[in-house]
Amino acid sequence: MVHQYKLNGYNIVLDTASGSVHAVDEVAYDIIEMYKTSSPEQIVSAMLEKYAADASVTEDEILACIDDVRSLEDAGQLYSKD
Repeated sequence: MVHQYKLNGYNIVLDTASGSVHAVDEVAYDIIEMYKTSSPEQIVSAMLEKYAADASVTEDEILACIDDVRSLEDAGQLYSKD
């Protein structure tokens, strides 16, 4: 089970089954929130819309972050089985 919360300016993502704790930026936090319920195309669209004013948030950066989330999932550090 994944828990997400914000504490003292940090975006924390906790995978309770593996014990992994991740401190992530705003975009990664939002991507992780959508990852299991949305397609990559939907995530890209939502992130580009939400962060339209931030030129550093590009489609390539979002797709790279989705790949990073997938890698963490494959390594058992995010969305691990209970």
